[in-house]
Amino acid sequence: MNLSLQSRYAALALVAAAVILLQIVVTRILSVVVWYHWAFFSISLAMLGIGAPGVWFSFTGRHEEQLPRWLIAAAVLVPSGIIAIVKVSKFFGPNAILFCMVCLLPAVLCLGAAVCLLLLSAEGPAIGRMYAYDLFGACTGAVVVIPLMIIIPTPELAGAIGCLPLAAYFLVGGSRKVTVVTAIAFAALFLWDTPFKLHHGKYYEETGKTTPIYEKWTPTARITVFDNLFFFDKDAPFGWGIGSTPVKHDPPRQYWLEQDASAGSPIINYEGDLSRVQFLLSDVTTLGYQLRPPKTVAIIGAGGGRDILSALVTGAREVDAIELNHGIVAAMRGPFGAFSGHVYDLPGVKTIIGEGRSVLTRSNRLYDLIQISLIDSWAATAAGAYSLSENNLYTIEAYRLYWSRLGPRGMVSTTRWMRGGFRLEIPRLLMLVKAALQAEGISCPEAHIAMAQGGSVGTVLMSRIPFDETELRILRDIASRRGFVLHVPITNLPDGQQQMKQALDAGPELYRPHGFVMDPPTDNRPFFFQVLSPFQAIPKSAVQEAGVNAEGVMSLQRLMLMMSALTLVLFFTPFFLTRWLRPQYDFWQGSLFFACIGLAFMFVELAWLQRFILFLGHPSLATTVALGSILLGAGAGSMTSERLGVSGGQRFGFLLPATVVVLNLALSPLFTAALGLSLILRVVIAMAVMLPAGFLMGFCFPLGMVRFGGHNQTWFWAINGAAGVLASVVSLAISMKMGFSYVAYAGAGIYAIAWLLLFDHSSSSAHA
Repeated sequence: MNLSLQSRYAALALVAAAVILLQIVVTRILSVVVWYHWAFFSISLAMLGIGAPGVWFSFTGRHEEQLPRWLIAAAVLVPSGIIAIVKVSKFFGPNAILFCMVCLLPAVLCLGAAVCLLLLSAEGPAIGRMYAYDLFGACTGAVVVIPLMIIIPTPELAGAIGCLPLAAYFLVGGSRKVTVVTAIAFAALFLWDTPFKLHHGKYYEETGKTTPIYEKWTPTARITVFDNLFFFDKDAPFGWGIGSTPVKHDPPRQYWLEQDASAGSPIINYEGDLSRVQFLLSDVTTLGYQLRPPKTVAIIGAGGGRDILSALVTGAREVDAIELNHGIVAAMRGPFGAFSGHVYDLPGVKTIIGEGRSVLTRSNRLYDLIQISLIDSWAATAAGAYSLSENNLYTIEAYRLYWSRLGPRGMVSTTRWMRGGFRLEIPRLLMLVKAALQAEGISCPEAHIAMAQGGSVGTVLMSRIPFDETELRILRDIASRRGFVLHVPITNLPDGQQQMKQALDAGPELYRPHGFVMDPPTDNRPFFFQVLSPFQAIPKSAVQEAGVNAEGVMSLQRLMLMMSALTLVLFFTPFFLTRWLRPQYDFWQGSLFFACIGLAFMFVELAWLQRFILFLGHPSLATTVALGSILLGAGAGSMTSERLGVSGGQRFGFLLPATVVVLNLALSPLFTAALGLSLILRVVIAMAVMLPAGFLMGFCFPLGMVRFGGHNQTWFWAINGAAGVLASVVSLAISMKMGFSYVAYAGAGIYAIAWLLLFDHSSSSAHA
């Protein structure tokens, strides 16, 4: 094909943008139709789609005349796959994720084939410029994805991604007639809209009583509102942890607000009469309000406004309602404002949209009560699964922050599940609170902790001052009147109720023999909900104890095995297919080099993406800034790689691992010092950290192609992609075991190995 460089550059940038957009947007859809722990599957699938075509082309040769076919196929397969997931995945039950893979894999393979053909059409040092456009396209996709997800419903946006390979098809000389017909078909499809409407979640079909009256897709969650509590059939007030002797009360009407079809909160029909919501006091989530009625309150995760009313009914005068999802606040102020009594704008209520820890860090207020009630969306954000913003709320550093924001008699009230597959949450929370108090220098932390159970949930109170005998009598009286069960600090309980006291006294060692990792989470390892090691066999008993979180770890283990097998197959296939590959001088050294840079890039990128979620205050913003900065820097580095040359890379290649190590060391003190700055300054700081590292990363691929490329460019592309697939899964497992910072250090070490591989280690330099 006789294409201009400008056409190739533009087409490659469009396809690269499509890949990154599809990878991120599909995460949101999968989080609704299957459990959130499968959402990171989209990262691995995208990497697989990019790398696998290199294997084909290694064996069959590159046929550039096929490029338009790959592009038009991708354009058609992207919306087709999304429609199939939205409409058909519900029929596959527990195998829905396999069906989703079947729907998406053809599209990503076609996109990957197009990227491979376009990128490797460049010769010699010119590949640096071509690779730069690939990275610039991906950067653009990362930057625009969040604004697009705010404006366009996510399934429609996912389908519209097919327009990008269609535009690339036209640029590379595709049929104008085919382009116009396909574009008209797309326009009709999106105007019709029905094919992209989702009517089911992971738990239920949205029909009858479960038909939502409101739907809004956001980068953080799909929000739906129902005009009934379809899962609650009791003729009694709804509550998370109702005691055994609830207040007899005819509750007002309630709607149900849900995120990603798996977690939600009620919207109470409030008409200004606080006496109509007295039933809230029967819920153990209000224990802290009743023990020490507060004047100033901070609520992290205000949701449908229930906790705001709980604060007001006990006399609070100033309530800071902190909510991460702007879509929830918009719904509560818009279509459900009148029904909820405009709960977010009641006298004394201040609404703050943001991540709880970031808001509290920037605030200099002291509170009588900080409430964190069942904050877990079980949803993957636009940053990918296991980047749950809620994880950052449950770390030692987080509880030390809460402690610093308490008034002289202030308390932190945290409610978590304690039955069924979530029964280990309260024991781990107790250990976490104790560890935070010890870190604050409290000599007897047990005296500052109380815990009561109502129904299936428990509330843990962390007090600025010790609970004295007077307050303990009040606590017993509240528990007796409401029917709560006290676990801590009471010691004269029946043997069957001693577990929480034992957990507080013995700590993580009590659970270690059973295979549970209950160590208090830190910001470096913030996986509060994950209590199993991804590197150990998981017995059935553990699955029963840890529930859906155990299933998440098991999913990760299966993916690690599958991706490891894939990588090994790609590495050892040449032994059996050497007559196709024509291994030449430095073939295996080059293979190892491209495996190293594929592993290292993903290790550093994913580790830093996770760490910057807390610093920037929102997972979606972290996706845009972190991913965009690294890709932008890498594109600039690739663009200038031709000037550096292989010899320059050999001389200065040590700078990359050294820079990653230095920046990784600086992140924690930098976050501590700068977390309270304005958002604009924090974004500038984040870009200043990641742009230089990305710039140095961008040299690796083009220099490797010049150094080792030759006849095996497609093979090296495949090896790079396979290593990226493996790294996307393994890096997460290592993070859970050792922490994000160690994953980044591992990436630096692998980059150091890649630098050494750039040198000619043979006795002859004829091939240098």
